[in-house]
Amino acid sequence: MTLTYLGHSAVKFEVAGLNIYVDPYLQDPIDWQKLPKGDLVLFSHGHFDHGAAMAAKLFNAWGCQFVAPKALTNWLMRKFAKAIPLDAFTSLNHLESTSIKGLKITAIPAHHPINRLGKTILTLFSRSSAPGKPVNGYYFDGYYHAGDTIYTAGIPEALKSLPVHTACLPIGGKYAVATPAEALRLAHEIGAKRLVPLHWQPLLGQVHFRYQSSDIVRLAKTKGTSVQICALAIGEVLELAPHYISSVPDLIRQK
Repeated sequence: MTLTYLGHSAVKFEVAGLNIYVDPYLQDPIDWQKLPKGDLVLFSHGHFDHGAAMAAKLFNAWGCQFVAPKALTNWLMRKFAKAIPLDAFTSLNHLESTSIKGLKITAIPAHHPINRLGKTILTLFSRSSAPGKPVNGYYFDGYYHAGDTIYTAGIPEALKSLPVHTACLPIGGKYAVATPAEALRLAHEIGAKRLVPLHWQPLLGQVHFRYQSSDIVRLAKTKGTSVQICALAIGEVLELAPHYISSVPDLIRQK
């Protein structure tokens, strides 16, 4: 089982023999055409920095399946009607689950209350009408990818019966995503063993976030937390020990 950080909120998971991409907004230095073929792509929502605009290119190259909130799935089916068959899409509302190629995937509620400044930035850069709400987080096989969210008590409530070994959480603290303190609180409340910080890198060289991954590393040291902070560089791989349990720290290797 491995997790590869692909920049911003984009992550590739290798689980149960599948390559799963979540929010594949793939920019330099990542060349998406050199990535392993994806079996499944999960979109948390339609904002430009989460990759929905790449759906047709990805399907053409990979023949993959897509999972997204219903509003976004409907938009994708209209937008790419000539490029992607309808049976490639699965819609999930909050707390709903589906099984794709034997892997159970559950949509976890997210809360992304973007303000006027955020909406202005989206208008300037996205040039897309893809719906930004609702937002799904996703849980599968012990992994939790939060999508875009601030802390909300609904998240640990939704995950209370689901064991989380690795949480991929936004930490940028601006444009309606969690701060490092919120992310660390969430990781504790869901019982995550490790936290991979997302959504902190500048976008398009002009959109900057309040916090960087170094901030959550520093906070974790100050708090003396038991949660392992795995701040990955773009292209870096987190490989889990067998059965998620080991007396040896997880191996982090460069791809």
